[in-house]
Amino acid sequence: METTSRATYIRHVDQKTEFHKFFNLLWALVTRELKGRYRRSLLGPAWAILQPLFYMVIFTFLRGVLDISSEGVPYVIFTYSALVPWTFFSNAVSWCGPSVLTNAGIVKKIAIAREVFPTASVVTSLIDLLFSSIILAGMMIWFCVTVGWSLLWLPVLVLLTALLALGLGLGIAALGTYKRDIIFAVPFLMQFWLLATPIMYPLGKVPERWQYFYTLNPMVGIVEGFRSIMVKGMSPDLGLLGVSLVGIVVVWLVAWPLFRYMSQYFADVL
Repeated sequence: METTSRATYIRHVDQKTEFHKFFNLLWALVTRELKGRYRRSLLGPAWAILQPLFYMVIFTFLRGVLDISSEGVPYVIFTYSALVPWTFFSNAVSWCGPSVLTNAGIVKKIAIAREVFPTASVVTSLIDLLFSSIILAGMMIWFCVTVGWSLLWLPVLVLLTALLALGLGLGIAALGTYKRDIIFAVPFLMQFWLLATPIMYPLGKVPERWQYFYTLNPMVGIVEGFRSIMVKGMSPDLGLLGVSLVGIVVVWLVAWPLFRYMSQYFADVL
């Protein structure tokens, strides 16, 4: 009995040590990334704001040509409210891809859960989300957009976006560490995915016969949820959000085991 209790205690201490190592390294990686990302940039963190603003300008121009509906909402804020979560998602996935490769030195020297590297990329992207959200708040004040209790859904939607980005990032990082073509293909995938998500156009414009397949895109429910609470002052559509949640679970069921298996050999291929 005493031997069993001692073994349990030692296992508990080891788990606690691994937990601290993981979060200490996570903090160090995020701090390093924030310091280095814009080190020699003239605009610095302003790039986090310019990216969604750039897309917003392009979509506004296209709207004048294609006569795209904004459901009675000023088109500028209609698109920007969707671009803020999309930019966070897209950047997080893109930075997760090479996260293991760029930390090859650490991978070879330290025995720690490799998930820390994609996780650091997602956490760093949250800082950019904060900056772009400040601009969105300014737009909402300018256009006199009011929000109610539905704003309490915001942390839930941010968490779902982060989980989807991290799940996909784990899969891309695992495969991209072996075949870099996967990492190079991610920007093209993100551009296509952007057009397949209701960002510059409303969900209602999608033909009814395609609605079912279209909403299988987990970003549809998330983007529509953000737009509902930030622009329309309404709670998210729980049906769409449920589909997004199922999609996130499926992504994790595939990507995490894949990452765990392939991470055993990262040090050998780097």
